[in-house]
Amino acid sequence: MAEAQEPTTTTTDTETTGEGAATETDATTTTTTATDWQSEAEKWKALSRKNEAQAKANADAAKQWSEFQESQKSETDKLKEHAAELETQLKQAQTTALRSQYAAKNQIPMELLTADTEDALDAQVKALLAFKTPQAAGRSNVDTQGGSQQATIFTQAQISDPKFYQTHRSEILKAMAEGRIK
Repeated sequence: MAEAQEPTTTTTDTETTGEGAATETDATTTTTTATDWQSEAEKWKALSRKNEAQAKANADAAKQWSEFQESQKSETDKLKEHAAELETQLKQAQTTALRSQYAAKNQIPMELLTADTEDALDAQVKALLAFKTPQAAGRSNVDTQGGSQQATIFTQAQISDPKFYQTHRSEILKAMAEGRIK
């Protein structure tokens, strides 16, 4: 990319004599190079048009090359590619069907499900259901009474999990006694 030329100015120093009069040792020289901006714009416009024409020619050549390669493929190669495309479409359809089954069964929007396998979908549905379960007004984790200990909130999904229940049994029983779990 060419740089624009800026006007340049050259000056030389002057000497002063003892009487305060100034004498010039060299004449001050000022050179200004004016650039014709319109001709610069035309030059770049022409280069742009040339590059566009070259890009079109390259696109046409690429298309012809692609057609040539396609014509050189055997029927077996074409069938293999088609089979691979169909397998991909089948996998996508199976995943979509599985997600829609889980979404309908658990009343969750299908857009929220992103997992591909049943195990992963099970885990994702459990997490979404735990999040979806609303908290009662009197059962929030917010300490409104100024105490230093926060009340733990348990969801039905957590309580129904045997491992979780064993780990937190005493806390769950305490929460039931206090009426935080129905």
